[in-house]
Parts: sequence; structure tokens; C-alpha cells
Amino acid sequence: MHSMVTNSISTKPDAVVSDLSPLAWVLSELCKSLEAVTKALNRFVKEAEAARGTNLGVANTSQLRAARQHLHQAVGVLEVIGLAKPAMVVRAMEAAVQKFLQQPELCSQDAITKIECASFALTEYLEGVLADKSFSAVSLFPQYRNVQEIVRAERIHPADLWSYIWRWIELELPPVDAHAYGDNARETLDKAVLQLIKGKAPQVADNLRDMSLGFAAGQTQQHPKIFWLLAAGFFEALAHNLLGSDLYIRRATSQILLQYASLSRGEAAISERLVLDLLFFCFQAVSVRPSDTPVLSAVHLSYGLARYKPVDYELVQFGRFDPALLAQARKRIALAKDAWSALCAGEITKIKQVADQFSLVIDSLRKLHAASEPLVQALFQVTEATARTKQVPDIALAMEVATSMLYIEAVFDDLDPSDPQLAIRTASLAKRLQGVIDGAAPQPLEGWMEELYRRVSDKQTMSSVVSELRVALADIEGTLDLFFRNFKDKVPLQSVPGQLAQMRGVLSVLGLDNASRAVLQMKVTVEQMLNTEIDDHQVRAAGTFEQLGNNLGVLSFLIDMLNYQPALVKKLFFYDEEKNQLTSLMGHSPSAGDAALNITVNSERPSSEFVYEVNKDEDKTFHLMSDGHFDGMSDLVGMVTPLDEFSSLAFEDDAVFPLPAEPVALTDLEAIEMPLATVAVETPLGIDFEEDDLRDIFLEEAREVTGHAVLAIGMLESQPEDLEQLAVLRRAFHTLKGSARMVGLNEFGEASWAMEQLLNSWLADQNTASSEFRALCGAVMAGLARWTEDIAANQDSAWSALSFCISAQALR
Repeated sequence: MHSMVTNSISTKPDAVVSDLSPLAWVLSELCKSLEAVTKALNRFVKEAEAARGTNLGVANTSQLRAARQHLHQAVGVLEVIGLAKPAMVVRAMEAAVQKFLQQPELCSQDAITKIECASFALTEYLEGVLADKSFSAVSLFPQYRNVQEIVRAERIHPADLWSYIWRWIELELPPVDAHAYGDNARETLDKAVLQLIKGKAPQVADNLRDMSLGFAAGQTQQHPKIFWLLAAGFFEALAHNLLGSDLYIRRATSQILLQYASLSRGEAAISERLVLDLLFFCFQAVSVRPSDTPVLSAVHLSYGLARYKPVDYELVQFGRFDPALLAQARKRIALAKDAWSALCAGEITKIKQVADQFSLVIDSLRKLHAASEPLVQALFQVTEATARTKQVPDIALAMEVATSMLYIEAVFDDLDPSDPQLAIRTASLAKRLQGVIDGAAPQPLEGWMEELYRRVSDKQTMSSVVSELRVALADIEGTLDLFFRNFKDKVPLQSVPGQLAQMRGVLSVLGLDNASRAVLQMKVTVEQMLNTEIDDHQVRAAGTFEQLGNNLGVLSFLIDMLNYQPALVKKLFFYDEEKNQLTSLMGHSPSAGDAALNITVNSERPSSEFVYEVNKDEDKTFHLMSDGHFDGMSDLVGMVTPLDEFSSLAFEDDAVFPLPAEPVALTDLEAIEMPLATVAVETPLGIDFEEDDLRDIFLEEAREVTGHAVLAIGMLESQPEDLEQLAVLRRAFHTLKGSARMVGLNEFGEASWAMEQLLNSWLADQNTASSEFRALCGAVMAGLARWTEDIAANQDSAWSALSFCISAQALR
């Protein structure tokens, strides 16, 4: 195909996912689920092999059912976070496993390999999307096709993975003479299509374009007219050799003929699938001189195809490597870099470690990129010479090896063996390194090397900044929490203004003006509390504590996003001057309070995606997906067994932790006495699809997480000093807090937050899990499990966080 190119990063992806945070939260668990699928399928094949000679129709299919369940959950997750096209690949995998359940003999090693390669490709694709690379899901077509062939799907087409929302749009073209349907036209069309399918493209396709334009001119109805105009653009692309002649293009040509037959009989219905296929091929065809292809250019202009880049759907771009091998290589490279750095800093004892780690890096290079052999040989010589001399490498060699390792690390972050620059640059590094080994003077850094150093430096700097901001925010939150609980003691508050000032400076440098203004206002608020006498009830009634807590929560979310979407952070957070509140725009639908932002919803998008046009300082249009924090889809989903009934517990030291036998409704006074580090996230209004789906995900995750927590508590019964299980328990409460807040269940989140604070202090003091501690955690988990089921039944209005907070604070 003449217009096809390697699937390099395009100016825009075919599916815009502006908020990558949901993907960041679920990617790890998605990858685990896909790994579990392959393991389950392999186990089934082994068991079937062991039972050879028996009737496979009555074989134990539990492994197949487990694989299908993993895939079914993965489909749902991908759809909810706005990745519908990758979800189609997983759905095809699910259909294949369903086929295996019906016909176990089809579950061969070859079929499993196809599913495994599809999971590798999907993992690599999603990692690229998370890294904000503009990949097209069409690039997953080779794996999608292989899996679809297992079930002999009726339709297998690359356009199925193209994320374009179809609309009927007329083209602006000069008028032409109308052509009528009839026997002569049909005969001419039949002959031309036959010649085109046989490979006689340019002249025949040119004639077909003219016929299509004539048919379009003779139409009185919109849909047939648009169909013929798109057909004209398609034929024009073929006439100029902008498309190849593969199976899918030949089929499209035949389907145009079938559609003609239908229209000539007076049937006005047009297949939307066919017009979208034609538009897909028009987007694939890009003319060097648009003036030579006026119809195709009009299609591109009217349908906004300029933002897409052609994709070679036959090129295997993803899934060429086992993700485990890539992960292993990245780990080896990181350890080798550290060992080399330590050796160059004078740690002679690292010589053996350098030799061992570099040998592992060499092994990975040979497995994953054979063209790196010259560099492999140079690195081998370095380790041999270093081991022989037992001396710290000189500066020239140290820097040259460091540059090579930095490049290898960058390559393996996004390995593309088909990239022509890879072999060229690897050879260049090998030559430079060999020269230094042979005693030549080091060469100046090339331009691409300087760019590499800059990019890596920026990435490391951002990672360091995010880590520091997280630590500072946690310290501030802990200090304010102490003060909120005893506002008479202002000593802990003394350091907060300075910490906020430092944080504001960092946020300002990063260009996060809204966050900077929020932190400045927080600083002013804290200083006022330090310098004036505080009337507790008056301050609480004014919402001062709640305002600080809300801003801290949103800042935490903002800082988390900085690591993987620094550019988008500037767009997704807004500071409300009147309310002195930092707000995340994700998951919000327009309301009266949004008037200042001029936010409107584009109702032409599908229900799983909402486009918000934000016009404040400048025109910006971006897609915002409702946000839902959740960690996974383990086998424990839906398998939570509640502990004892929620009731008052008397412990050994006669301390009583009042826990309600029934949910208790809060009075207004009790409500304002609660801890206030709450994230202010509104429940989306009028977005039933996303709200319901995210609530379902929360429920699924809550059941899973409580299941993990129950297991951790059980293990602490026999090993109360096991800090790892305490960390698991702390993570469970942390996850429940974040998940609940993100779907507007702030009371549930507050209860979980209170227990998270207890676990934080418990872990900080390295306390063992005493009997009273285990009893409280068990009772709380049982209560949260009951609360979860009441949420599922829409009967949770009476629940409150108050008793949970009192019990957690009492034990603290």
C-alpha cells in the first residue's frame, strides 16, 4: 500500500482519552488478568493432555470458565474508562474462550498462542496510551484478526478498531451531470468493478469515480448522495495508487456494487457499516498534492480526517515480545546502571556486580534486539577489561558507558525494533564506545544524545518533584488532622504556613496556577487560625476546616496525576475564587456553578464519553471521562464473607468502642463534628451511564478489597507482628477511601479514611496487631461489607461515618 507508513506516533490518536488516571489505576490489574487468562488456558491444555483418550466433552472446564470471567471483567473495565476499541479485542478473546467451552478440542496450543499474543499486544498498547503516546487501536488489528479467526467471525475488518463516530455530512463539490440507475449503468459498473478487482486500478477506478459522482448528483435523498460521494473519494484514492489491493479493499468494492443493486430497486436504506468502511479507506489515503484528488480532499476536509494518520493495519506493531521479558530487561538495565554508577564513584567492590549485571543486560539485548550485537560486544569488552584491571574506569569510559546505558534504558521503555533509527543509533554508540576502549579521545555528544539526556533529566526531575510534594502533603494533612481534633493546641500548626509556601513555589514553577492560588489561600487561612482565637463551632459552621480538607484532597489527586499527565493537570483543575476551593473537573456535568466556565456537553458523543468545551482564558476542547478509582479484578470479587455482626465490643482493657448494631443517622451537629479531610467530588448530574457504571465498579472493588482485608486480618491472628499484612490492611482502607470519594460516597470514604489514619499511626509505631486492634478491624470490615451491600440495594441513607471515626480515634 503506497500510502501506508510504519505506525509511528500521529498528531492525534484515533481515540482521545484526556484523563488517563482511570487507566493508570487499572492497568496493573488488567495486565494481571490477561496473564491469568493465559495461565488458565495452558493449565486446561495440560490437564486435557494428561487425560488424553478420554472424552474432552466432559473435561473439567473450570480453567476455561475462569479465563472467560477474567476477560469479561476486562472488557467492562476498558469500556467504562473510555477505551471501547481495545475492549473489542478483549471481547474477541472472550468469544474465543467461550468457543473453547462449547468445543474444548479447539483449545489447542496454537489457539492459546494467538490469545497470548493478543494479550501481549494489548498490554503494550495500553502502556503506550498511558505514556500519552498517540497510538491507534487499528494497530491491534493483526492480533484481533488472529483471535477472530479462531471463532470464524463473520466480519473481521480493520475499520472495526477505528474510533470514529459516524455522522452523515455532505461534501462541497462542483456540480456534475447526473447519472441515472439502469441496465446500461449496471453493466458498465459490473465490468469496471471486475477489472478493478483483477488489478487494473488507475483508469478503471477513475471511471468509477466519475460514475459515482454522477449517481450522487442524481440523488434527492441525503444518505444515498453521501454514499456515492464517499464511493467517489474511495475510487479516486485507488485511481492515484493511494491504497493497495488487499482483501478488505476488494470487498469494499464488491459491496459498493451490491449497494448499487439495492438502490436501483428503489430501496433507499444505506449500510452505515459500508459508508464507515469507505470513510476508513479515505482516511488511509493521503495525497501528496490535494489538488490532484479534489473528491478525496473534500472528504478529508468535511469529515475532519486531517487529525488522523494512516495506519498500516498489516504491520505487527504490538505484542512482539513477552511483557515479562521486557520487564525483566528493564529491571536488569536499571540495576546495571546503578552498579556502574557506584563503581565509577569509587566503590571497587562493585566490579563483580557490574560484570554480573552487564551479562544479564547483554542476554536481554540478544533476546530482544539482535541488531544490538556490536554494542553487546563493546559492553562485553568493558566488563572484561574492568574485571581484569580491577580499577575504577576513567572518566571518558565512564561517561561513554553511561550514555549507552541511558540510551538502552530509553529504548526499552518503548521498544520498536522496526524503527530504522534504532539500528543506526545503536551502531553509533557501539562505534563511540569501541573507540574509547581502544584509547581514542571521546567524541562530542550528538544532537540526539543531548536531547536524550534532557528528556531523561526532565522525567527524573518530575518524578522527584512529585515524590517531594507527596511527602509534604502527607505531613501537612497529618498536622492539620491533629489540630482539627484539638484546636486549642496550635503548636503543630506552626510549621504549616512555611510548608504551604514551599509547595506553592513548586506549583508556580510547574505552571499550575490554579493549584498555586489554592495553596496560597490555604496558607492565609492557616495563618489566620494561628493569629486569632478560634471559636470551634463558629469555624466549623463557616466550613473552614472542611474547605482545607477538601483542598488537600484535590491537591493529592492533582499530584498523583502529575506523574503521568503533567500537561492535562493544567486543564482539569479549577480554582473557585468565591468558594476558595480547588475543584477537579472530571466527573462533573454542567450545573449552575459551572456558568463561569461556560461548560457545554456535546450530546452527539456516545453515552460513555462526554466532551466538555471549556472557554475561560482560551478556547479549549477536550474529552473528560467520569473518574473512578479502583485497583483490581481478582478472583475474590463477590466472595466476601462478613465477619461477626456489627455490635459493641468490650476489649481486655475495658475500653468500649461503640459500633452500631444498625446504621445510625447523623444529626446536623454530629455531622459537623466529623473529621474533614474529604475530597469534594460531586456526583455527576444527569450522566446515568457513567454514574451507574462507576458505582458498580466501586461495589465490585469494595467487595474485593474487603475480601483481601479479611484474609490479612486472618493472617494477623497467627502472626500479629507481620508488618506486611498490616500494610495490606492499610492499603485496603486507603483504596476504599479513594474509590468511595471518587463516586461521591463521602460518608463511606470518611469511615475508611478514619481507619487508614489508625493504620498509618500503627505502622509508624511498628505496633503489633493486638487482639483489640484485630477485633476492631474485623468489626469495621464486617460493617463496611454490610454498608456496601446496602449501597448496592440503594438502602444506605442511614449509614454514617461517625461511629467508625470514634472507634478508630479511641484506639489511636
